Parts: sequence; structure tokens; C-alpha cells
Amino acid sequence: MEKHSKDLTKSLLVFKLIIYFFSLIVMFFDFTLFLIIMVLLNMPVIRKSMFGRLALDPRKKTWEHVENIKYGNKKHLDIFFPDLEKLSLQSPKGVVLFAHGGGWISGYRHQPNNVSWYRYLVSRGFIVATIDYSRGYRASIEKLIDELMEAVECLSKRLETLGIDLGISLMGLSAGAHLALLSASRIPDKIKCVVSYYAPCDLMDIWKSPSLFARFSVLATLKRLPGRSKEIYEEYSPVNNVSYDFPTTLLVHGLKDQMVPYISSVKMFKKLSENQVKAKLLLHPRGNHGFEFVLKDKYTINILEKTVDFLEGKTW
Repeated sequence: MEKHSKDLTKSLLVFKLIIYFFSLIVMFFDFTLFLIIMVLLNMPVIRKSMFGRLALDPRKKTWEHVENIKYGNKKHLDIFFPDLEKLSLQSPKGVVLFAHGGGWISGYRHQPNNVSWYRYLVSRGFIVATIDYSRGYRASIEKLIDELMEAVECLSKRLETLGIDLGISLMGLSAGAHLALLSASRIPDKIKCVVSYYAPCDLMDIWKSPSLFARFSVLATLKRLPGRSKEIYEEYSPVNNVSYDFPTTLLVHGLKDQMVPYISSVKMFKKLSENQVKAKLLLHPRGNHGFEFVLKDKYTINILEKTVDFLEGKTW
């Protein structure tokens, strides 16, 4: 029975490799079809991430109202305002600009899992602003960073108009966290703090990942192989963009992450510490990529609560 199971696993692996090889050929002729194949091959992980909910998600609307603002080149920013009276608050606890994940080439701000984060943060008294950004296979990585920084500027102006002076915290998941960290390194004076969930802080770490989707994503976004253009991977790795004035940062990662190795966040934590930047690192012992939408255990709940504490300016 055991031998039969191993043979089946091996056969499935070979079949999957053949499909990936075929998709590489397809990529040169039709990227959309290639992307569809990648999504289908990674459907179990994508389904859990896209449609999962946080353990502390209120599962109902928690905002008083939402504003939609156009900024940049046909980009939109949603701003969710908490119901202060219902929460018995005199003012919001903070402002969070949220960047979704998706390997730079997929995902969107209204995705169910992202909305779960908005509900949770708003229920805890935060104003939450959310964006979409260009697809990495069409735009340059530089454009994606510029769009996030433009969103910071747009949000700042709107908050100023409303008389809200709380500072802006950047939060991102995976690729969104990568963009948040890079943006913070360029405009540290405009960012209160950064929350990074399972970010590829060293882009070279992705090439050590068993996930071919992760490798294709970074390849499609940087449009270069690391063997020929390692300097580009280094340039756009947050771990190489840390300075003494980097904002206070919270790094979160799962030790079982199959897309972005957890060592990437460990490297970032060490680099921040070396530059005397206030930083915290939370590791989930059983967490895979997007673990907070799947696991409901005490470790996950503790991480969610500490994330809110961090955004409030509390340390532990």
C-alpha cells in the first residue's frame, strides 16, 4: 500500500511538471491562458487564501460609510470609516493603507479574504484604505511601487481635509507586503509603521521555494531570470533597502510557508535590528502562506490581536 502511494505521488508530480513545462511554452504566445493554467494548478492554495476568513472576523459590515476616491491613472482608493459612536470611541485608533497579495500578477481589493481583514480592522476602530495596483506582467515593478506611494499621497490629502492627523500605517499581504516595505523605504517620513504578512523580503528566496507559481510570478514581474540579472532582484528586495530611518515594522510569517520561505522575514528582521529600527517578528509554527485565513488556533488569534496592538502603537 505504501509503495503504491509513493508511486502515485511520483506520477502526479511528473504529470504536474509536464503541465508546468507546457505552460511555459504557452506563456510566450498567450499570457492570459498561461495565467489561467497557473491558477488552476494552484487552486487549493488560492481557494483557501481568496475565500478564507480571519478567526476574529465579525462577518458583518463594521463600517459606518465608505468613500471611493480616484487617484493616479484610473486607480481607485476605498476608505472605510468606523462607526465611532457604536464603538464608543472619540476618534479612530489609526489609519491603515492595505495592499492585497496575489504575486503581483493577480488579486484585487474586493477579494473576500481582504474584505475579512477590513471588517476586522474597522471593528477595532481603524480607518482602512484599500487599493488595487497594476498587474506585474504588464507594468514594471517600479510602477507598482509608484502607485502605492501615490495612494499614500492621495489618502494624506483626504485625511487632512477631514482634519484627521493620525499618520498612515502600511499593511500588505505577500506581494502587497513586499510593495509596502519598498514604498516605506522611499518615504519613511510619511509612514507611521509597516505590517508585513509573509513578504518576499529577499526576492532570491522565492527561487528556493517549491512553488512554481511563486517563481513564475516574480519572473513575470521583474521580467528577468536571477541568473542573468541578480542585481535587479537585489535592488527590489526590501532587505537591501533598510536604513536607520525605516518605519517601525511588524513581520509575520508561517514556518510551513510553501510559497515564500519564512527565512525571508527572518533576514528582514535581522537587517532592521542591525539598523536599530524597532521591529517585531511573529512566526506561526504551522502556518502556510495565507495561514490567517485558514487556521483558527490560539497562535493565529494571538497574532491577529498583536497585529492590532502594534497598529495602535503598543509593544510587547
